[in-house]
Amino acid sequence: MPRTDRAPRRASRLAPAFVLALLSAGCAAGDPAAAEAADPAGPEAVHGFVAGAEELTEAQLRLSYLDRAGTTSSLDLLTGEEVPLGSVGPTASVVSDGRFLFAASEPAGRLTVVDSGTWTVDHGDHTHYYRAEPRVVGTLDWAGDVRVASSEQVTALFSPDTGAGIVLDRLALGQGELRETASTTSAPHDGVLVPLGSSFVSSTGDEVLVLDASGRPVAGASAPCPDVQGGVGTRVGVVVSCADGAVLATEADGQVVFEFLPYPEPVDPADRATSFAQRPGRPAVAAVSGDRGLWLLDSRARSWQLVPTPSPLLHAVAVDDDRDRVVALDDAGRVLVIDPETGVTAATDVLAGTPEDLAAMTVEVDADRAYVNVPSAQVVHEIDYADGARVARTLPTAVPAAFLAETGR
Repeated sequence: MPRTDRAPRRASRLAPAFVLALLSAGCAAGDPAAAEAADPAGPEAVHGFVAGAEELTEAQLRLSYLDRAGTTSSLDLLTGEEVPLGSVGPTASVVSDGRFLFAASEPAGRLTVVDSGTWTVDHGDHTHYYRAEPRVVGTLDWAGDVRVASSEQVTALFSPDTGAGIVLDRLALGQGELRETASTTSAPHDGVLVPLGSSFVSSTGDEVLVLDASGRPVAGASAPCPDVQGGVGTRVGVVVSCADGAVLATEADGQVVFEFLPYPEPVDPADRATSFAQRPGRPAVAAVSGDRGLWLLDSRARSWQLVPTPSPLLHAVAVDDDRDRVVALDDAGRVLVIDPETGVTAATDVLAGTPEDLAAMTVEVDADRAYVNVPSAQVVHEIDYADGARVARTLPTAVPAAFLAETGR
């Protein structure tokens, strides 16, 4: 039996003295009565207030998951409670922005948006943690898979199968409304549509460009990027994968600046980085490098590092902690903890039960733990990557977790 040192605990509400301290600092809790007392203009005028949500003192972390039939649930990591989220119908793929789930239907044609009911808002010098009632928000006409990237104000969705993108008002999304504010078109490709300040970083098959808030290209704001294949937002900016390296887009004083970050050596197409993954809100990202190992890209230092591994990897996620760890899943179904300087420092036993498990397994990483789903066993393993890849908890799921996302962060 695994140790269970991260035992479920009840989420704490903001204590009255702490609420007063926050109010005096100009950052009130999400309590409308307290907010209105603090500001006669009404609760909406108080910083941090979100209508219909409760603000708490710690992140409301959940494992949100679906089976292939579309039954959707969340497991509350603080309380151990199972939270049903409804059903979205047969599902081909799922992505998440840390609050909302976006489930592409099987067969293609529909995208269902589910609000997990927990999320975090990072304001740089302080952070807000929220909880609201989960719900199925609604559906969009959609073809194929989906890529998602969100800011506090907007959610951008992109289809690599059609090259089409749409932008949704995220505040309206939180109130249960699908409100489109912009749309984009391009040829089908594995591209990006990522918010950056008041603009968006977008792509064609061989170029990265800036769009304004309405989705129109900004004149003269583009950079070459041959064979675009995915990208991600980091604490520094937006990283886009190119055949010969990456383009980094950063924003300052309302202007977007592009920098080219070449690979440190010639790279075969099969070994390039095409799917970046990270602990949300951090500068470093990781990507599998063919059968060789992984790429680690530090967007703050503008540096690449190739890290060889003894076995091919299926997933690699940059933790970006004090030891620059990467958590990976290898092709045998083991979770590896990797130090970029010394290589693999710890590994679990084989967790996958079937070949189908390997195809469905993913790795979700937060500041303390990693989570890996095993659908055939109907469990999610919680891995303490800082303690020798120890399995801290094995968490049962209500249905086989064919798709997994950690929400509330």
